[in-house]
Amino acid sequence: MRIKFLAIIASFFFVAIAISSCLDSDNNTVELSSDTTVHAFGLDTIYGKHYTFTIDQLKREIYNRDSFPVGADTIIDRILIDTFSVSGWITAGADTLFNYTTDSVNFLEVANKEEGMRFKIHAPDGSFSDYKVKINLHKQDPDSLVWHNLNTYSSTPFSSGIAQKAVVLGDELWIFAENATTAYKTSTKPGEFGWSTVSTNFPTGAKVASIINLKNEIVESQRLYIATSSGKAFSSPDGAVLGEENALGNNVKTLVTSFVNTLVCIVEEGGKNYFKISEDGINWKEQAVAVPDDFPLESIYTTPFSNPNGLPQMMLVGKPENNAKKTASWFTMNGIEWVKMVQTSYDTYCPAMNNPVCMYYGGTFYIFGSKDMNKLDAIYSSVAGLAWFKTEKKFLLPQEDDFKSMTSPYSIAIDNLNYIWVIFGGDGMQNAVWRGRLNKLGFSIQ
Repeated sequence: MRIKFLAIIASFFFVAIAISSCLDSDNNTVELSSDTTVHAFGLDTIYGKHYTFTIDQLKREIYNRDSFPVGADTIIDRILIDTFSVSGWITAGADTLFNYTTDSVNFLEVANKEEGMRFKIHAPDGSFSDYKVKINLHKQDPDSLVWHNLNTYSSTPFSSGIAQKAVVLGDELWIFAENATTAYKTSTKPGEFGWSTVSTNFPTGAKVASIINLKNEIVESQRLYIATSSGKAFSSPDGAVLGEENALGNNVKTLVTSFVNTLVCIVEEGGKNYFKISEDGINWKEQAVAVPDDFPLESIYTTPFSNPNGLPQMMLVGKPENNAKKTASWFTMNGIEWVKMVQTSYDTYCPAMNNPVCMYYGGTFYIFGSKDMNKLDAIYSSVAGLAWFKTEKKFLLPQEDDFKSMTSPYSIAIDNLNYIWVIFGGDGMQNAVWRGRLNKLGFSIQ
């Protein structure tokens, strides 16, 4: 209910209280509160959820840090305020009494607008303060994967070698091509996309598909490692100048991953393959564990994650064996003991892919790939890494013809801002770069 001339009515009300008090005792002095602050504020539920509001008493602003979801516009255009705690009373508009328990509000008109909606908070002594309620509403579906074709901003310069690999090094994305002496890099920071060339001294027989980035979180350093066809390992702190890691020997089959400040490799000894780890990237630890016969040795991709107990783990996929019907995922907690996870009871598996790429992204496991070696046309998702389902909506690859027509070798990397980079090029085929991100991973408040 809205009542005009509130100031006059309120004045009579408090005068009446004062007169009544005086009649009861000539010695009593009535002191009315001057409190004009909002002590609590909240709206009715949105899709069954209560959103917390922050009250900035210095600026006299009330706002929701966690933005309302897409689609809430059909709710906030007529919604009740379920909490509006003040010492006195509230007016809105032209001195109109506001009863928040019965008066619905149309916040859609001020959503995402700096001016917000104004309320006047009156204290019992007649003083007042103005408060502004600001409503933050997502304009994007948080669960949608949105892509951008970066070829229109800058041509992709890297040479067409047999293969290429994209690697994130700090705030830069690097592309290394097979049998090339030039690498290419670009900043991953917003608005700074643009390629530059870097001369490298890659050794003969360097296998770019084996490149991994060893991150040492203790000293906050990074170092790139690469294996060669002759069994040697090289490393670089900057991506340009590489030096041989002689202590790792001449029997490095391939590099597997970096796991909790540890380099994980496969070495060949006595005609058999073993997992070995190096905690400094220079020397092997004595422990070695036999590599399962069906463990992938090519096109390896790994992704780190934490289990429900907060312990670090790693998931791995790679090129399946010949005639395989499924892409198996492998898991480890220490880097050298791996467990194969493949669905055998139901048709909920990821089909065999020649160049699968796995990632733990937004709380879900994904595998990107295709049955064709140089095609990228499907994404499969899994909650636990066992049962896999092809994504049919929202989390999809670009639907533009420019993407669907690509048949070049590809590699994928994720930068520090949660952008997924897809790099096409190599084997004499067309070069292209696409970048995408799940909308909710770009929101400031998750």
